[in-house]
Amino acid sequence: MASLVSQIRAFRHTEHFGRLWKYASVSIISTIVSQTVLFMTYHVWTVASAMECNVIATAVASLPAYYLNRTWTWGKTGRSNMWREIVPFWTISFTAMVLSTVAVGVAAHNADRISHGSLARALIVNGANLLTYACIWTARYFLFNRFLFGARTQVQTHEHPDEVAAEIVTAASVTGTSSSSNSNSNSNSNPNSSLELEPELSSLGVSETLDQGL
Repeated sequence: MASLVSQIRAFRHTEHFGRLWKYASVSIISTIVSQTVLFMTYHVWTVASAMECNVIATAVASLPAYYLNRTWTWGKTGRSNMWREIVPFWTISFTAMVLSTVAVGVAAHNADRISHGSLARALIVNGANLLTYACIWTARYFLFNRFLFGARTQVQTHEHPDEVAAEIVTAASVTGTSSSSNSNSNSNSNPNSSLELEPELSSLGVSETLDQGL
């Protein structure tokens, strides 16, 4: 028991726990937004059917959820990548929306069997939405952490062009140094080459002298 408590305390100081706590906080914010929009559009304003109001509520709550999870929970900065972040996020959100909309439709269809009051009917619809997202909460975190915003999705790039230029100059200087050392080694490897040329130059000088004399 003591070891379990110590492990829990150690886990509270890890980076993963901090990320999980932030993800839970964002989920609470998104839940409050979606539940409020769903209740207002379905029960108070009666904008559309329960399923259509659930689509509206999910779309509204997904916008802050994306930016809060990306920038606060996982600490990513810069522009969002279309195919690595935006499209996968909205695919996951659309899948969750379909599941919650089906659950809301079933709940609205069977709400009259439980109560005929409009408030009770609205609470049943909201409860179906809440239960669906509670069931897929862990799966969403796993997908976000592994495929969208986690450490393995971080692309290491040079942020300053001066660093790239410095590396190019360094590589060029190393290449030039190696080339000059190779040429020096080749000249040093044939020390007799200059000696071999001296007899040829002497013979040429003698022949030119004879020609002038003639």
